[in-house]
Amino acid sequence: MKIEGKKNVSLVTWNDGHFHQLYPLANNPNIAKNLRDRFPSPYTIHDARHWIEHNIKFNPPQNFAIEYEGKLAGSIGCEIGKDELRTNMEVGFWIGQPFWGKGIATEALILFIEYALDKFPGTKRIFSQVFETNIASMKVLENAGFEPEAILRHAYIKDGKIGDLFQYVIIREEVEKHQ
Repeated sequence: MKIEGKKNVSLVTWNDGHFHQLYPLANNPNIAKNLRDRFPSPYTIHDARHWIEHNIKFNPPQNFAIEYEGKLAGSIGCEIGKDELRTNMEVGFWIGQPFWGKGIATEALILFIEYALDKFPGTKRIFSQVFETNIASMKVLENAGFEPEAILRHAYIKDGKIGDLFQYVIIREEVEKHQ
């Protein structure tokens, strides 16, 4: 599956063609420092294989490769809430450092939100959590239409430091009103 956007940005289902591009792009401590600890660092060829194989099982897909001008530029995806939180979806993304500052993340996020609201009709709210030091991702979320929802004080620990977690949200009803 390929979802094409503006600015030469596409969301593409993960496949073996991404394998040799993924691990060198993702193996960057400047990316890992802004992501949860489950994102491997260092990021190895085995991590890349596992990620691609993991994503084959989803129908419809929940995670996509972000391509810019036909090259792997990053990743975007979601986790759907369970049980009483099943109307929630958490979205996350990262862009490889050579592609920073080109508007790729904002375009990818806009494409992903349109896709998610179409393919997952039970989702009523999409949220994202960002470490307090990740100002660039906060701007991406705001540029894609997310609103600040909460600051969770002292909510995470990364590299031995405790910090605040900023939460952003998009509500389905509000998006549909503006269409």
